[in-house]
Amino acid sequence: MVVQVAITIVFVLLVAFAVGLHVGVALGLAALVAGTLFVGDVWEFFGHIPWAVNSSLTMVVVPLFILMGEILIRAGLTEDLYNTMSKWLNRVPGGLLHTNILSSGIFAAISGSSVATASTIGSVALPTMARLNYPERITLGSVAAGGTLGVLIPPSIIMIVYGLVAEVSIGQLYVAAIIPGIMLMALFMLSIVVYALASGMTKKVALPEKVSWREKLNSLVTISPILLLIGAVLGTIYLGVATAIEAAAIGVVGALLIALLKRRVTVKMLGETFRATAATTAMVMFIVLGAFLLQFVLSFVGLPMALSRWVTSFGLSPLELVLLMCLVYVLLGMVMDGLAIIVATLPIFLPMLTAAGVDLVWFGVIVVILVELALITPPVGMNLFVIQGIRARRSDVSERMSDVVIGVLPFVGAMLIMLALIIAVPSLTTVLLGNVK
Repeated sequence: MVVQVAITIVFVLLVAFAVGLHVGVALGLAALVAGTLFVGDVWEFFGHIPWAVNSSLTMVVVPLFILMGEILIRAGLTEDLYNTMSKWLNRVPGGLLHTNILSSGIFAAISGSSVATASTIGSVALPTMARLNYPERITLGSVAAGGTLGVLIPPSIIMIVYGLVAEVSIGQLYVAAIIPGIMLMALFMLSIVVYALASGMTKKVALPEKVSWREKLNSLVTISPILLLIGAVLGTIYLGVATAIEAAAIGVVGALLIALLKRRVTVKMLGETFRATAATTAMVMFIVLGAFLLQFVLSFVGLPMALSRWVTSFGLSPLELVLLMCLVYVLLGMVMDGLAIIVATLPIFLPMLTAAGVDLVWFGVIVVILVELALITPPVGMNLFVIQGIRARRSDVSERMSDVVIGVLPFVGAMLIMLALIIAVPSLTTVLLGNVK
């Protein structure tokens, strides 16, 4: 029966994704079909599970972090952030390409969304860099890759979903991602330096005027509130002063104060903020509910344990098991959305990981980086399409998608190096955990 359940679920998911159903609908439909066929009357369970999930205090973190990001986005920080970073980095080999990466990294800590990061920074960066004659391919690639930082750098929405499904502390996941997030930005910037020196790019672009140290320091004042807020949110989690939920509440209050100081708070702005927060929260919650329903059906019929015993029979070490799962995620990332991959695979992989004694916080960071990779991996890398869409709006000429794909290749290499480092040195994710709740 286990094999029949697996075939049924895979078939329903493939059909659902092929016809374009929402991820949450696809997961819930797969759970309903498999549950009805192989479990029996599942309607009572399908009522209890959503209630239990929605009643969990942990779920409060979802709307709070989303609300914080929505307020800050509407506080008008994007251009200030980009201008400040450009003043500090315009003379480094690679110039404004570094600005794309650092601005994306900081904005990622505001929005928690890869698509929002790529589209917002891209809208500011692409016209500026085209005017200064930067090579188009590496420009497109830097913005697409920088956008992926929205998945890794807290408060990542993907990381929240992983924490909820895997029942892992979201605060620990956030802190575990700090060092990998900084290192990945550094690797992206190193890739840019290598490209700039190897291609002679610095001789071709129009360099901005030299900026004095006074101007640079004054520019930091503009973005200091957001830097302080990010530090307060992550700092309280790291020091064990606050849980992820409490830190998210601090973030919302701080974001509202920043918006008030910048005089951006209006009835219209608040209405847009709350509607966007409600829509995104509903989307995330719907996906999580679908994942929990599928997890229930899978557990009831014993599929995860059967699969775990089958994989264990091969005598794989924990490292070999993780490497095998990484290969599965890379392959799935070429044809599926990252969030769909996580919620569809975790119910199956978790029993195997637990039995092998794998640290789920460490594995969570690995999975998030693999989702980042999926965002810039053709043929369905979401960030590739986001950047191509922004590019198309700026030109009447039909532009080739291949330019974005080629431009992102150096950053794919950097991401694979980061993944290898985390697998080889797990302490990169655990060294800061300390008393984190």
